[in-house]
Amino acid sequence: MAPIQFGIIMIPFQVTDVAGPVDVLSSSSIPYLRGFGNPGIAERGIDIKFHYIGEEMEPVVHGTGFRSLPTTTISTCPKLDYLLIGGPSPDYLKAILPALASFVRERAGEVKIVFTTCTGGIFASVSGLLDGLNATTNHEAMALARELGPNVKWTAEKNWVVDGKFWTAGGACAGMDMMAHWVMENYDRDIAEAGFAALAYEPRDVNGKQVVLSRHVTK
Repeated sequence: MAPIQFGIIMIPFQVTDVAGPVDVLSSSSIPYLRGFGNPGIAERGIDIKFHYIGEEMEPVVHGTGFRSLPTTTISTCPKLDYLLIGGPSPDYLKAILPALASFVRERAGEVKIVFTTCTGGIFASVSGLLDGLNATTNHEAMALARELGPNVKWTAEKNWVVDGKFWTAGGACAGMDMMAHWVMENYDRDIAEAGFAALAYEPRDVNGKQVVLSRHVTK
């Protein structure tokens, strides 16, 4: 089976919005599991290639001053299976680059799932992807979400929401939890839990309750 082609939109997102979900995926990947001495399960891990997609190849400067580099552009990006949009600042959301919004709209029709974390959900709504759908965003940004995406059925009741191919999460850590559940749904539980253990991470469910991992079950 060919590797998953996973795209990340390179905008000035909060770093954890993307680093968290990407680490959840990479920690359950074949090379990572091999490196941590899990040869018995590594071959069942995630086979994935990440593409960091910028409008151009210039560095992206995030709110903390952290800089990140695209690996491809909206003109050269290969076919994708999944797309992740992290959350930028309110000011950015009010002036999204048209070329990036157009790229996201185009690729949303191609991929299996569009994931958003934090205000990435608002980016998706401004790009015209979420009209009429149930979605969430950072729960502290609901007023802004309703202002910029008035046709979206926004909710702050859950840490993430799934409506069709759109998986939208609340704040950054909710995005990690959302991605952790995607891994648990699509790969064997021991693969997911090996990845979580490497991160010293324990995911929560959609209601914010801690997931009981195998190592905590009394035998």
